[in-house]
Formats: sequence, C-alpha cells, structure tokens
Amino acid sequence: MAARNHASNEALRALHKEARWTNHNFSAAVNRVAAEAGVVLSYDRTTVSHWLSGSRPRTPVPAFVAEAFSRRLGRPVSEVETGMASPQADRAVLPPEGVGVRDLGGLVLADLDPTRRVLLREQPFRLDWAVAPEWPASPDLPRVALGPAERGILAGVGAMTSAFITADRSFGGGHARFALTAYLASDVAVWLRAHRMERSGGALLSAAAKLVHLTGFMCFDDLHHHLAQRYFRMALELTAQAGDPLGHAAVLRSMSAQASFLGHHRQAAAMVEAALTRAGRHAPPDTLAELLGQAAVAHAALANRDDALTRLTQAEKHLDSTDGTRQFDEPTARANLTHHTGQVLALLGNRAAAQSAWRASLRHRPTDQRRSRMITTHHLAESHLRRDRVEQACTTWQGFLDEYPYIHSARMDSAYRSFLRQLRLHRNNTSARHILDQAGSVP
Repeated sequence: MAARNHASNEALRALHKEARWTNHNFSAAVNRVAAEAGVVLSYDRTTVSHWLSGSRPRTPVPAFVAEAFSRRLGRPVSEVETGMASPQADRAVLPPEGVGVRDLGGLVLADLDPTRRVLLREQPFRLDWAVAPEWPASPDLPRVALGPAERGILAGVGAMTSAFITADRSFGGGHARFALTAYLASDVAVWLRAHRMERSGGALLSAAAKLVHLTGFMCFDDLHHHLAQRYFRMALELTAQAGDPLGHAAVLRSMSAQASFLGHHRQAAAMVEAALTRAGRHAPPDTLAELLGQAAVAHAALANRDDALTRLTQAEKHLDSTDGTRQFDEPTARANLTHHTGQVLALLGNRAAAQSAWRASLRHRPTDQRRSRMITTHHLAESHLRRDRVEQACTTWQGFLDEYPYIHSARMDSAYRSFLRQLRLHRNNTSARHILDQAGSVP
C-alpha cells in the first residue's frame, strides 16, 4: 500500500454511498475485477476503511476500483472520479482507447513494449466494452479489380494468417503471438496507412481485421482479457469500415465466448445474438452453426432452457441441410457443434448426455486442433470426476496430460491446475495417484 494521504477521500465516499455497498462487498467486488485480470488481491473491509480515509493504492488497483463501481452503478466511472487516480506518468503510457486505423499502430507498439504491455495486461476487463456496436450504413467502397500491389499484399497477409491460425490451434495463444503483433506493427499497420482503401474495395481492411481478431483471441486464450478487448474492438471497427458483416459477426462470437468464460452471461448472449443478426440467413452453414452453438451455450448459462435448445436445433439443421454445393470444413463444424451441445446439456443438468456429446466432438475433431481437443477432454474428464467416476476421469484426462507439454495457453494452464486440485481429493485412488505423479513430472 502506498503512503497515506491524510485527507479523507470524499469522492470515494460519495461513490461508496451511491453504490450502497458495505465495506466487505466493496472489497470483494474489487478483488473479483482484479481476478479477471489475473491479479490476486485479498482486500477486506479494513482496506476499504483506509481508502476512505485517504490511502491511495498502487497501480493498477485504482482501475479495478473504477471498474467495480462502473459495473455496480451501470455507468462509466473513471479513476479520477474515485479520487484514487494513478500518477499521470502511469496513465500516459497506455495507448488511447481509439479503434481507428491509425490507432492500430499505437496499440501494437504498446503491446510490443515490455513495460507498457504489463500495464495493458493488468487493466480490468471492461464490461461496458462487452457490447455489440451499431452496424453502420454500408461504406461506399466500390468493387474494384485489384492492382498487382494490392494482390501481392493480400496474398502475403492471407498466407501469414493461415500460418498463425494453425499455430494458435496447435500450440495455443501464448505461442508466436509476439511474432503476430510484430507483423501487425511492421507490415499490416504500415500498409493500411499507405494504401487508399478504395483501391482494394475494403479487401485489405477485412484481411487486416482477421489478423487483429486472431491477435485478440490469442490474448484471450492467454487470459489477458483487457488486451484482448482492445484488439477485438479494433477488429470490429475494421470490419465495419470494410463492410464485412461476416467478419464482424466472427469477432462478436469471440467476444461472447470471452464474456461467457468470465461469467458475464447476459453480455455473452446479447453479443452472439447481435452476431447472428450481422451474419444473416445467407451465411455459410458452418458459420451459422458456430454462432447458434455459442448462442445456445450463453442462453443455457442463463437457464433459458427453451432458447438454448432451440438454438441447438437450428444449428443442427444448418449443418444437415447443406446440399454439398457450399464447401466448408465439416469435421471441424461437427466437432464445434457437438462440443457446444455438451456444454449446453451440462449447464441444463444432463451430464450423461453431455458426456456423450463431448465424446462425439472428440471423434470429429481434427488431430491438429490440439487446444480444442484439450478443452473438450478437460470438460469430459471433469464431468466424470463430478460423478465420482475417478478411474474414467483419469483415463480421459490422460489425453489432456499427454498434450499439455506442447501447449502454451493460460486457459489450458488454468484447466490443468483446476483438475489437479479436484483430483487431490481422491489421492487414495490408485488411478488418481498415477495421474498426480505424472503431473508432478510435467515441466
């Protein structure tokens, strides 16, 4: 705790009174916001008393306090309004919160700087950013025949995108993300500034947005939630400028998945429903099935049983009704849908059926999609464990453990630690001891 300011913090007292919080509830809310950012705090009511008396915590705690009040009061509350504002020097190093083409360069350069990156990572997940922006009027970008320069740039961006997607799926968001960020800074951001958008009919914006979206997803997979939000919002703006509703819908789906992961289920449902509106009925069947599957999970988390099951049925129909003329990656689409089905059934209390769906997902899942296989395997093993089927849980989770040394993902690290904590309650079981001994040898 920083040195106390002996003057009472009247601004904080006013917010505290408006929020109608006890000191205990206030400290718990700040601890929850911090936990989403990967910062472990253990503040209590005594800490709040010190704050109200004028004590000022170090960065990034004032940002957590402001976010906690923002959520409680339903309106944006800044650090300055809390009376706990960080020193101006600390705030100045964060990039502006803009989402235009020119802001992309500032964001990626801040992400590449070790000091500024730490500050970005420690900022809170912004609930007011977990929303779908209004879809603007279609931009006046004419369809054009691309020149040699634009074709060359797009081919290069496409090749790099495919490579980074493959790396992300196989090795996790913590693998090669800085290489992707450097590519955005040194090549993509420069091209966006140098080339007039009308010369590519929005194609370059869409291609850049896909890479920015991927960067955001990799940040989410590595549990850097504020940074992920910044990239997601940037991708939303780029897809809007490009007139790319399918790209816009894809970003909203990722944002919904992030919100679901953090337990913000109402925001998750609203964003994915907006994504379905953006995509429209004529989107590819795998795209619609993926969006509908995510919508089903969000509704199930809110105990909206009928909505969840309706969305699942719609997703299945889209995959089953294709006439073969519209090409898509069917194994991946089936694996994604059955994984979502398992999540929905588990949330609705039908764990036996959920396990069957997750096993089907693993059968469909391509072997090179390591992280997705690990997520499904973890859910399946955890479900067995919750039903006291320890041997089945250990047999299933062996697949997770075998793949774990290859993955660089904070999400998978969290799943790994969570399962081991639960398994230690069964350490007298031979299968459990075997897994725990194996895990002890994993670096």
